[in-house]
Amino acid sequence: MSWIKRNLAFVISLAVAAALLIGGAVFLFSAQSEAEAATGELEAKKNEYDTLVKREPYPNAKNIDLAKAEQARFNTLKTQALATFSQYPSVGVLDDASFKALLTRTISDLEHSAERKGVKLPTGADSSSGSASKYNFTFNSQRRELRLPPNTLQPLVLALTDIREFTELLFASKIHSLLHIKRSPIGTNELAGSGDILSKKVSTNTVIGAGIYPYEVQFQCFSSELGDVLTRFVGASNAYVLKTLNVDRPSSDDSAEAAPVNPAAGMMAMMSRYGLRPGMGTMPPSQANPSAPAPSGKVGDIVLEQKPIKVTLGFEVVRLASPPTATQAPKATRR
Repeated sequence: MSWIKRNLAFVISLAVAAALLIGGAVFLFSAQSEAEAATGELEAKKNEYDTLVKREPYPNAKNIDLAKAEQARFNTLKTQALATFSQYPSVGVLDDASFKALLTRTISDLEHSAERKGVKLPTGADSSSGSASKYNFTFNSQRRELRLPPNTLQPLVLALTDIREFTELLFASKIHSLLHIKRSPIGTNELAGSGDILSKKVSTNTVIGAGIYPYEVQFQCFSSELGDVLTRFVGASNAYVLKTLNVDRPSSDDSAEAAPVNPAAGMMAMMSRYGLRPGMGTMPPSQANPSAPAPSGKVGDIVLEQKPIKVTLGFEVVRLASPPTATQAPKATRR
């Protein structure tokens, strides 16, 4: 102990040297482990680089130009694809009066179009009196109500636009009669699955940002006119997705008697159906040919009598863009 007291400075120096030696060894081991980890990461990055360099196509100037050309081609195809889908009509701010005026005008135009094409429209039903009324193209309640919820005005305009567009396609194909049209419910006052309202609701595809609007239409026509209807739906500017097609053929044992028809009115309807006017292409009534025998019903006698078929067409209208938000209409002043 006396020796330590005499050589205290030497002992302290020896302790400091030992501590420094131990710290250097610890630092060396940690630095060596970090160096090994950095070497492994460098090898991994090198292998990844070699993989990218050897991969085809190589990012040289030629392949970069090809990639730019493909990107331009993709943008062109995207523009053409978007053009086939319907866009939401711009209607602006609506109120009850403007919507009812638009609804009345659209229904009147459709009635005149059906009359020009010789298409028979169904008769509506007045719930208050129970008597037959004009067909309102699924907008019976909207024509009766005095006030409409502001958040339903733009969806109603959208449904009215869709019905006008595909109904004009049916009229252009000169179908015989329109039986009914059904659409998805709008607002809380329309019960799904009742009357002219479908049980299906409007859906949204979040991947492409499209609104999907289901409809169902039933009409009578011949098979050739059905082919024309489908052709017009395919070539239409709107995106119609056909979901169901049901065809009901008339029974051969159907012996229901036809209602009496005014010959003059029937002739006028037939002429207007095919674009004729009185005095165009009229011919004197032909006399019965006594030499032509009437069909006897025996084997070999062929009698062709084509009857209209009943077609139920279920489809969807796809519109690209987010569904229209309801615009708050100004409050109407009391009169």
